[in-house]
Amino acid sequence: MITKHPTKRDWFRIDVEDAQPLFGRPGLKIEGARFIAHRNMLPLLDHPEVAKLLAQPQSSKTWAARDARTKPLGFTLRATQQQAIDFIMPRRGVLVGDDMRLGKTLTAIMTHDPSRGQFIVVAPLSARGVWLGWIKRAFPDADIGVFTSRKFDPVRAAKPFVFAHYDILAAWQGIYKPATLVFDEAHMLGNHKTKRTAAAAILASGAERVIALTGTPIWDMPPDLWSLASILAPAAWGSYYEFCQRYGAPVSTAYGTTYTGLSNGDELKERMREVMIRRRWIDVAEDVPPITRSVVIADIDERERRKLDIYSEKLKSERTNTAGNLAAYRKQVSLYKVPTICAEAGKVIARGEPVVVWTWHKETAAAVAAKLPGSFMIHGDIPAEERERRITAWRATPASALVATMAVAQVALDFSHARITVFGEIEYVPAILGQAEMRTFSPTRGMDAIFIVANHLVEQRIVRALINKLSAADPLGVGAAVDAIDALRDAVLGPQDDGDLDRLFEDLLASAA
Repeated sequence: MITKHPTKRDWFRIDVEDAQPLFGRPGLKIEGARFIAHRNMLPLLDHPEVAKLLAQPQSSKTWAARDARTKPLGFTLRATQQQAIDFIMPRRGVLVGDDMRLGKTLTAIMTHDPSRGQFIVVAPLSARGVWLGWIKRAFPDADIGVFTSRKFDPVRAAKPFVFAHYDILAAWQGIYKPATLVFDEAHMLGNHKTKRTAAAAILASGAERVIALTGTPIWDMPPDLWSLASILAPAAWGSYYEFCQRYGAPVSTAYGTTYTGLSNGDELKERMREVMIRRRWIDVAEDVPPITRSVVIADIDERERRKLDIYSEKLKSERTNTAGNLAAYRKQVSLYKVPTICAEAGKVIARGEPVVVWTWHKETAAAVAAKLPGSFMIHGDIPAEERERRITAWRATPASALVATMAVAQVALDFSHARITVFGEIEYVPAILGQAEMRTFSPTRGMDAIFIVANHLVEQRIVRALINKLSAADPLGVGAAVDAIDALRDAVLGPQDDGDLDRLFEDLLASAA
């Protein structure tokens, strides 16, 4: 017999006979004459009551009621957001692992009922504008306490809505019992030994509901997953040692046990399905506006071509310095593309629209910004507060360029002020390419992505490198980059691909590996 625990949310009482398949797994506990198990363990049981106990309720009336509440505020929820809210509401702790720009922020906010208590969100400081904007839209009268420094202020922390950043957690004082506690970019809590993670666990211990948001799936690295999973469902996963011994592919060495990857992966996936909802971009394509992608070939004059040919020859001949020669090539070719990048961005600005220009090198970003009057430039060396000031100024300008390096693409930033983005450089890592592209996405309209590719062999073979990496990688975490790379491949390679031309990058990849 399996019955809902009368006092512990998400926990179930199980008779000894029924619990036997769970013996030896972390998280099963004895309570009196029966065992108790978290809901994430129930999918491991072949028991007729499990499906009924874990059934996911979906009511069209509930969806309609939510839309009726939000429509006067100027927005409605997409189906993916409605489904995520349905998943979150019955649970105490949930990990939302949707791809970027699928509405995780609004989803988390719309699960909150102010009558039950506080809403506290902990996120990177760079995400402050996005969170404050959506909180104000969903709750126009919200009184928000905002932390911007590392000094703890109990007055701000007592507000009905609180925005805090991760650096304040170690200084957080007092026990708070929020109705809803959100950790955005939750993979930042992956190290269970840090003060930040310990403080997050203490804060979460008093919360009625804990929601973790991340577009960076981490379930395939169990040692990094344990601390976050334990914050969401305390005691459900056992101790760090128990968890890693079961799921971390332990290997005994002369220096102790080393955790090398994933073991019992199918079992962990089943357990994670009961605390994690994960939708990739490709899974929800029908529920989001389209993205139009095009490729513009940047002409290289004869003098520039001869210089790039020298780098190309070094890539083949100096095999001991492939990485250095490739870096030098990428930097040089990016500078040669600056006129084409500025021409494409200038067309958008001339139409009275804002545009986002992506580069990899700061020097290229500076060169582009210098040629686009009134543009704003951000990169990883600029302090977060200054980046936010420049982004705010760009959003207030009807027609201007925001020139950004891809180093900032991995943090929670919203560039949806523009519907057109220009990729002046092509990044090798598919996930970074997808992350950058999604910063411009908005659920209210389509968008255009323009990729600038130099008319030179090695630059065009970068597409082949991306395709090779994509085919060898788990699709999780790549998201919309799949479509971006397909567009590049079709434009640069065409329907027929010359195997002889592939050898350069195949050799390059082999040597770089």
